[in-house]
Amino acid sequence: MIIDEKGRLFGKLNILDILFVLILIILIAGAYMLFSTNSKTDTVVPVTYTLEIKNCDAAYFANVHIGEQVTDGVTKAVMGRIVDFKQAPAEVLTEANNKIVMSYPKDRFDGYVTIEAQASVVYPDLILDGEPIKIGQLVAYRSESLAMRGYIIDIQYDIEQLRGMK
Repeated sequence: MIIDEKGRLFGKLNILDILFVLILIILIAGAYMLFSTNSKTDTVVPVTYTLEIKNCDAAYFANVHIGEQVTDGVTKAVMGRIVDFKQAPAEVLTEANNKIVMSYPKDRFDGYVTIEAQASVVYPDLILDGEPIKIGQLVAYRSESLAMRGYIIDIQYDIEQLRGMK
């Protein structure tokens, strides 16, 4: 008989012991595959991302200077350099007659600061000087002449370069 009355295979190995060892081998192999594919940090890609700053006056935006270095306001990590800036009339949601309406406050603007940097790739994240960047992320940055608080609304990078790293 292959399995005896005590559940041993060929009278020597217990079936439960064999199943335990097989499951353990599968878990170890799975963990190795999971952690070995997520630890690629050698790839560095150029990224351009846009920070939206809402509802400020013109004097505030007069302090945005192209070429200035941008750092994280808390960690002091280097987040790139300002390469472009645009402003538009501020759009603010307000309540009027029990309805939510878009208003355009006088002498208020929304600013769009474009920042260029080199990002490390820890798939699927982009990391700038140890700080991840993601669309929709609220950030507090500083340049030499301005403190900025806003949301990242766009990130551009070379997708072909990322595909080559997988």
